[in-house]
Amino acid sequence: MNGKLDNMLSSSSLNLLLENAIIYMDEQLNLLSIKEGLPGMHKDLCSHYYSACMTTLHRAGHIVNGTILHLDGNRKGSIPLYWEDYFDETIDRSWKEINYCTDHAAVCMSCVLAIHETEFTIVERSCKGDGFDYWLGYKEDHLFNHAARLEISGILKESRTNTIEKRLKDKMKQTEQSDETCLPAYISIIEFGKPKALFIKK
Repeated sequence: MNGKLDNMLSSSSLNLLLENAIIYMDEQLNLLSIKEGLPGMHKDLCSHYYSACMTTLHRAGHIVNGTILHLDGNRKGSIPLYWEDYFDETIDRSWKEINYCTDHAAVCMSCVLAIHETEFTIVERSCKGDGFDYWLGYKEDHLFNHAARLEISGILKESRTNTIEKRLKDKMKQTEQSDETCLPAYISIIEFGKPKALFIKK
């Protein structure tokens, strides 16, 4: 009797795990997808940003199978990251400037996150003085019209003097430079220690 009950419980647990696995896969954030290129970002540049992101995740001690991004902001949740780790000595030497690497890593994850969380995609790099990083446009708009703004920031590891909340306050202020466009602004702050992301619409 106990054996049959154990088998039933095992079967139920397996079915539950399979159901959860489908949800798990459906919600994953595929960082590798950026390497295909975006309307406003050539695939060569996208590969550069992915390399920075992969390097930063590797250095933070994250593993390919099991890295969860903790999302906060307009939507809260935990999203599994799909990525490949091919970090080696040459890549290590290529990304010796840690802040530069972190900033570019945040571009990779933020662009993929923006596409995942909104109806927009990356259509153009902004110019210095605009107060944000990228113009967003509707995914189905092949004319690449500007429809929203995206400001990005990266933190290698959060500390008492360098928090996501403080960075958000700075970025909210910074985007005021282009508020006359009357277009929505999305702010994406990536912290790679956990990792976690604050993705919020201004």
